[in-house]
Amino acid sequence: MQIYQDKNVLLAAQDRIKFLFDCYENIIVSVSGGKDSTVLAHLSLVEANKRNRKIGLFFLDEEVVYDSTVKQIEYLMSLYPENTNRLWLQIEFCLTNATSRKDSQLICWEAGKHKKWMRQKSKNNITTKMWDKKDEVFTPGYKWLDFYGVLTNFERCYSNTAFLVGLRATESPNRFRAVTKNPVLINGVNVYYATQKENSNISAYPLYDWNFHDIWKYIYDNNLKYSKIYDYQFKKGLGINEMRISSLIHERSFKSLAELPEFEPKTYEKLCERIRGISFAQETGKNSKMFRCQKLPKNFESWIAYRDFLIETYPIKEHKEIFIKRFSKHLENDYVARQQCRQLILSDYENNLPIINKEDPRIELIKYYMEVL
Repeated sequence: MQIYQDKNVLLAAQDRIKFLFDCYENIIVSVSGGKDSTVLAHLSLVEANKRNRKIGLFFLDEEVVYDSTVKQIEYLMSLYPENTNRLWLQIEFCLTNATSRKDSQLICWEAGKHKKWMRQKSKNNITTKMWDKKDEVFTPGYKWLDFYGVLTNFERCYSNTAFLVGLRATESPNRFRAVTKNPVLINGVNVYYATQKENSNISAYPLYDWNFHDIWKYIYDNNLKYSKIYDYQFKKGLGINEMRISSLIHERSFKSLAELPEFEPKTYEKLCERIRGISFAQETGKNSKMFRCQKLPKNFESWIAYRDFLIETYPIKEHKEIFIKRFSKHLENDYVARQQCRQLILSDYENNLPIINKEDPRIELIKYYMEVL
């Protein structure tokens, strides 16, 4: 494994986890069924077992996930049952649906529609809100409970708690730069791999300096099970940094739909019954003119013209106003407009795929080569 200073990343992560166990009454690990959270959960459970302590494994079930993800979460929950608090939430909340501009939100586990759910809830899971409705808070700008709203309300149920997340700097450098700006003072120590939360809680990222190869080596060395979707993705030729496990419909992962009929045909069949337009998204998910916005449709002279058309025909008035207000602060060029088109097509009014607001870097590059050649 990689070595920084006087120890490799495994020893460093183990020391960070020990430190957090020493400092906090509660440890809760967020698990997604992916490789990173699998490693983080195992490291934390091993430490909990040594100390004869219980830790929480938290999974917010988005309903529209791979069947392999469900099996992986069950596996993690059963690794050290005597040291595990099962925090598997199956409650109603809104999830961004990037496959449709008309139905931009899916209500996961929607009441009264249990016959359409991807699968039934389990009696072993938490199926009602853990917090009092009168104390419920929403994400700023929202009037309903969304994914991040659930996380906020869940965290407010605890105090003196370290919430462990499998964030790695190599996978999300921009997010990690934002994290490290404000170190947390814990027992007189400045901790740069954490952020402060309410009620004396923190979010911590013990694997922040791990690379892809470190993750897979740990899984191999410890003979851990992992989602079989990774095997399918590897066989399809995806690069090691492209293989991801997450929801099937939000703006960062809808491309998974392209291979879903091949990877998990039964899951795809259920998803088509659950959400309208899935088959269209599956067929066009990798099309350069559609969701990826890599190639300009032939009926438009510029990305600016295409953006204006998409704005004009956008079906949801409230979201349309959000886009117009956001875009008014951006530069007026094709480089920015192409990104704006992508947000519009993916219904990303939440700005989860931030736009790089600058002049086209290719212009500067062409100018440079014209000067030196």
